[in-house]
Amino acid sequence: MTDAADGRAAHPAHDDLQYDRIGGDYELSKLLPLTRFVERPSVLDLLADVRGRSVLDLACGTGVYSRHARRLGARRVLGVDISPKMVEVGRAAEEREALGVEYAVGDGTELPRLGDFDVLLAAYLFNYADSPETMGLMARSCARNLREGGELRALVAHPDYDFARPLPQRYGFSFEQAEDPAHDGRIRVTAHTRPPVSFTAYLPSGRVYEEAFTAAGFRDCAWSPVRLATEGVLEFGPEYWDDFTANPPWVLFRCVKGAGDSRG
Repeated sequence: MTDAADGRAAHPAHDDLQYDRIGGDYELSKLLPLTRFVERPSVLDLLADVRGRSVLDLACGTGVYSRHARRLGARRVLGVDISPKMVEVGRAAEEREALGVEYAVGDGTELPRLGDFDVLLAAYLFNYADSPETMGLMARSCARNLREGGELRALVAHPDYDFARPLPQRYGFSFEQAEDPAHDGRIRVTAHTRPPVSFTAYLPSGRVYEEAFTAAGFRDCAWSPVRLATEGVLEFGPEYWDDFTANPPWVLFRCVKGAGDSRG
């Protein structure tokens, strides 16, 4: 496989290469309360049954969950990200601990067919869709890389997040609406690491997701809540999490590639 998943340099739809500036600092966000006790257990739930299956981790970042998928017994894992720096960090981790994870640079809006995967994991990918058209491109890229009956499993920013009730920074993250005359729903996410890490994304509606994936040949689109791990409640106490449970910033989105689809 070439360094780029499409055989050429990926080009971002907006400032996707903001992650090249973040690089390995992004991994520090995985130590924050919200990632430790909500994101991590929720994504691991999405990977709970991958033993013996092939997994495409699209928008893999530094490969944290790609590595988890292999540890959980996935027979093949390919991590793809638009940021060469993020992929470089993932490959360095593979050199330190060889798990058999493959990595490639690629753009989720125009990914070629890389294989017939059983599971496509997408953590935060779809929050870089700055329009329904971009979401449609991403949905078709996903369809192109799943076998019939293969499953898309995604962690996304909650379309109904209430910015009037912001999360306390004690959870480690803040989410703010960003001014952008060209795009509705642009947001700024800050992980309050040392130093803080910030990036911009978008907040598509639930309807945009469902219409795009249905048009790309998916069925059984469903939403479910993220999971707060019992360990987080034990460590901080139940009241600590009241603001999170009242206004969760993330939600899970799933669907299945329908039989007979040829639109990928």
